[in-house]
Amino acid sequence: MKKTGILVFLSLAVLVITGCSRPLIPIKGNSSQMSPEQIKTSIETFINENLMQAGMKAEIKNVALENGLYKMTVSLGAGQEIESYATKDGKIFFPESINIEEIKKKIQDMKEQQQAAAQKSNVEIPKNDKPTVDLYGMSFCPFGNKTEDTMKSVYDLLKNKVNFNFHYIVTSNGDAIQSLHGEKEVAQNKREACVLKNYGKDKWFSFVTYVNTNCGSDGSCWEVGAKNSGLNVANINACVTSQGVSLMKENEKVSNAAGASGSPTLIINGATSNVVYKYGNSEEYKKVICDAFNKAPAECAKVLSSATTTTQGGSCQ
Repeated sequence: MKKTGILVFLSLAVLVITGCSRPLIPIKGNSSQMSPEQIKTSIETFINENLMQAGMKAEIKNVALENGLYKMTVSLGAGQEIESYATKDGKIFFPESINIEEIKKKIQDMKEQQQAAAQKSNVEIPKNDKPTVDLYGMSFCPFGNKTEDTMKSVYDLLKNKVNFNFHYIVTSNGDAIQSLHGEKEVAQNKREACVLKNYGKDKWFSFVTYVNTNCGSDGSCWEVGAKNSGLNVANINACVTSQGVSLMKENEKVSNAAGASGSPTLIINGATSNVVYKYGNSEEYKKVICDAFNKAPAECAKVLSSATTTTQGGSCQ
């Protein structure tokens, strides 16, 4: 059952490579076992005072002991319910149960997807007089951010010789847009897409690399980054309001057509390349792109600096 946009505590999930693992939340409780009614009152008060969005109210139902824990149903209204647990003394709250077999399956599915992507990336990249490079990502995916930062010097070197394109991986349900890292990422995706459309690729790169370096995982200083890049904050906000949803739907359509579900995904002349996972190694990025020319331009002779230690592997699925 979809639960997006209802509970703030769902945003407390900790991102790991395989997705989101939900934390245990410590609560001030008693040292001895609490009764079901005491647990109901304690947890219900805690959720409503600390974790719910303004104007929303949760209700605890069906409190019962199970496997040494109190099992309960958290009703969120509008027919939405979440199965949760708490220790008998009421000190630790588990916002959602974790199905170990389901997590194992997700991990296995992810491994199979990565293996399939690696096999696909071994296909020889076709050559072209002017290669097309498509990069797919998410604005707050740390791996996608590393790719953008690594690609910047390659873009600066070859932007007049290569057709670079940048896309966002999102899903939509009507006009509701979802992105892996939540509503803040959706908002930043829209801002970056607006910058790309209205200011071009040079300004886009300046903006996104500033945010990647300085603004953390919530884009809190994006306005400073925009001004630093010579962008108009009011114009960006106006674009987000009027065009943000349509831009995300366009990106969803393009990403789906390309089969790009993991951030980052790099496609050169229609072929996926796993060089994208060599984060920090701009020279390797450049070599693969230069190999996609029928006749490489003189710029390809320039050696780009790379980080002393590069990170390989990892993506946001």
